[in-house]
Order: sequence, then C-alpha cells, then structure tokens
Amino acid sequence: MGFKQVAIEDVIPLRHVVLRPGKGIEACYFEGDEASTTRHFAWVVEGHVQSVATVMTSSRQIDGESVPLQLRGMATDPCLAGQGIGSRFLHALHEELDDSWWCNAREVAVRFYERNGLVRIGEAFDIPGIGTHYVMVYKKTAGSG
Repeated sequence: MGFKQVAIEDVIPLRHVVLRPGKGIEACYFEGDEASTTRHFAWVVEGHVQSVATVMTSSRQIDGESVPLQLRGMATDPCLAGQGIGSRFLHALHEELDDSWWCNAREVAVRFYERNGLVRIGEAFDIPGIGTHYVMVYKKTAGSG
C-alpha cells in the first residue's frame, strides 16, 4: 500500500483520464517512457492506482545549475481530489529521488506544486492542444528528502 515503482502500463489509465481526456490512448505515451533510466511511480491503495508520475533523465539548466530529472505525467484520480493523496505521493517522490527535478506544470496545478516545495521559473508557455504551463523546479538541499 502507498508509494511504489510500477510499469508504464500502470500509469497510462490515469494519464488518459486526467491529462489526455478525449484523446486517443496513444497520446498518453510520452517520448522517453521506455528508456532504461525512466521510472514510473504510483500511489496504490488496496490495488487501486490513485496517483501516478514518471521521472525521466532530461537535464535542464535552471538558475545556472543543471537539474537532471524531469517529472512528467503526474495525475491523481479526480474522484479522490482534495484528500491529500497527490501531496502524500509527491512527498514520497521527493524522498525517493536522489536529486533535484523539474517539470512543466499545467497552470491549474501551479498552486499544488508550490504548496509541495516547487518554485515557478520564468513565464507561462503554451503546449498546443494541452494548454498553459510553467516550468517548475524542486531543488533537493542538504537535509531535505
């Protein structure tokens, strides 16, 4: 029960419902999903996948520092919204990762990420067919995690 590493097949259903509604299932597979360094994670309770995310090696320069990991495809079951599952999942992810990471956060998720230790970097940008996003970063520091 709780946080665990899973297979790509375990993250696709929530990606489809939350991140790519109305699109074909093929839109739920991201470049890099099958890379040997990519890891998929889920928050699972009694066999039910409640929240998912993928972590890929994709370095980005932020404030003069190389941030090596990218979080992609984070989604939580909409039926469970407001119960703190996404925050518990993200906290477990912070503890699992050995480094800082960044993500492209949907505009509607920025406050959630800020409450969970991420900082917004730069201006908004549009991902065609998906919507407005911001780059956000979680910087692991001594004593965090």
